[in-house]
Amino acid sequence: MMLFDTHSHIQEESFRDDFEQVLRRAEAAGVVGITVCGYDAASNLDALRLSEKQPLLSPAVGFHPHDAKDVSASMLRELEAQAMLEQVVAVGEIGLDFYRDHSPQDVQRRVLDAQLEIAVRAGKPVSVHSRGAESDLLPHLEEYARHSPLSRSARPPGVMHCFGGTLEQAQRYVDLGFLISIACSVTYPKSDETRRIAAELPLSVLVLETDSPYLPPQGMRGQRNEPSRVGAAAQAVAQARGLSPDRVAAETTSNAARLFGLPVTATAVAS
Repeated sequence: MMLFDTHSHIQEESFRDDFEQVLRRAEAAGVVGITVCGYDAASNLDALRLSEKQPLLSPAVGFHPHDAKDVSASMLRELEAQAMLEQVVAVGEIGLDFYRDHSPQDVQRRVLDAQLEIAVRAGKPVSVHSRGAESDLLPHLEEYARHSPLSRSARPPGVMHCFGGTLEQAQRYVDLGFLISIACSVTYPKSDETRRIAAELPLSVLVLETDSPYLPPQGMRGQRNEPSRVGAAAQAVAQARGLSPDRVAAETTSNAARLFGLPVTATAVAS
């Protein structure tokens, strides 16, 4: 089984003491790629630094909506410079969070739009956070998808990270060309709608993630999550669809490679 963790935060302090072991466990579990997503200035730099030394890792850079109130024009200029780097595979984690409202909603929208414009200029996909804002995001991403050069190619313009909305909301983003990411939280007893999404959307629009160190699988709740556990999401998607885990792993890894413009092909995955 070959797996791709499309969203992690393994640059965080909780991984400092056993970082190498975390990567080795991921490789032993069949993980062939891990996207390390930034969410503020420091974590963006850490994602870039770690990815320089580890071929398993690919960096994404962005400002989380929680931190939108602290994002300055100079920080956005630095983000754009980072987004232009060849090794950066996405602009993210960006989005809207109207559940906690750590930043004013109008500020979140303004910072989101600025980052979407950066992604258009850089020709990179976006990794989008949404909590309590699944419908509010739609006009922002409709406008972005119209202008993204990726929408005119075979690559998706972005991914809805750890999507927590309804199947009907997910379909609207799929219609824009976005992929939908299924996290290990699909294993939770109350995640019926996520399992419905996993079962009913085409497998060609699904990818997997851990959101490490958050959202460990059901049997490990309360523990730190890590990329080696992304297989739990594959197993849950496979069960929901009545497919083999190997088939889900192969196709979602191929989808992730297409999203990020990485050289992991469906042929290589299936071999």
